[in-house]
Amino acid sequence: MKEISVMEMAEVSGAYSWDFTDVQSFMSSLASNTLELFGAATVGATMGGATGALIGGKHGGDGGGIFGLGIVGQGIGMIGAGIIGSICFGLYGAVVGWETINKAANTAIEGMINGTIG
Repeated sequence: MKEISVMEMAEVSGAYSWDFTDVQSFMSSLASNTLELFGAATVGATMGGATGALIGGKHGGDGGGIFGLGIVGQGIGMIGAGIIGSICFGLYGAVVGWETINKAANTAIEGMINGTIG
């Protein structure tokens, strides 16, 4: 089996680094990985919620009808899609790690700014 190099280790997304040489190194890597996990999950949940709310608000009232009930559909779509987006992207951020979720968040922000997100 091939041993991977340091450069290849840096390219593996979501592969949290662990050091089991001694107790102090293990505790340090545990704290570092825990902070990275929660940071990536928080960024993912925030961006997923914002993106879901934008898309749900935009398309939630598409079939609103003649009586103006589309605004209710937009509100429900905005809240529901925001919650679902937060959960899904929070889990995604926890799984893939900081580097990948940071790229995804930047792509989402650029899409929000230039209007190509939904």
